[in-house]
Amino acid sequence: MITARHDPWAEALFTPYITRLLRRHFHALRLLGEPPSPPRGLPLLIVPNHSTWWDGFFLFILNRLLLGRRLHLMMLEEQLARFRFFRRIGAFGIRPGSIGEVAASLAYSASVLREPANALCLFPQGVMRHPSARPLGFRPGLERILREHGAPVGILPLAIRCEFYEDQRPEALFQFDRCLEAGPGSYPGSGWIEERVTGLLDQAGRAAQEKSPGRLLVAGQVRAGERWAAFRRLGR
Repeated sequence: MITARHDPWAEALFTPYITRLLRRHFHALRLLGEPPSPPRGLPLLIVPNHSTWWDGFFLFILNRLLLGRRLHLMMLEEQLARFRFFRRIGAFGIRPGSIGEVAASLAYSASVLREPANALCLFPQGVMRHPSARPLGFRPGLERILREHGAPVGILPLAIRCEFYEDQRPEALFQFDRCLEAGPGSYPGSGWIEERVTGLLDQAGRAAQEKSPGRLLVAGQVRAGERWAAFRRLGR
């Protein structure tokens, strides 16, 4: 399997690049509800839904802005083999078609959690699904990671939705749950986490209907048409 690295120069190069890319393609990135407050003494397991190609990039930015952890992100190995730069900013691979490779990736995930400063993000759905699809279809694997880790972790459910309003670009909405401290003997199961993420997605959907402003994390670039419209308003 392809393991992760963390090269400071790569993260310093990638952060402004992905921020510009998000500003170009999104009207805004917004946090709904309270910001996450995971305990500093425990490694962090982030469990989001998976509905867009952008999700891994969202997690990179959310970690930089809100969490400040050493992020490890599981992604398909065939994609990571094509874009090996992502390995230098914490991505590692999984090959779903191979039982042995899946076991190796889960064992590697457990080893990531040995360091309290680390955060591990994986997408239990395994495939992209619309955020309104029910059930979300979380796959097994979380229990095995925690069993192999064998010590407490902070588990942080996360909902991700992208919504269109008046702008031609979507807004990305994020809603975190409270951080659950759990270990192999007290873990409530992946069904509980799927239920929590489902509830968060429903909350975020209601906030989208109400056009709740939330907390602005990244503002999109002002496009030429928007600048021209503002100029015309000034001339009235």
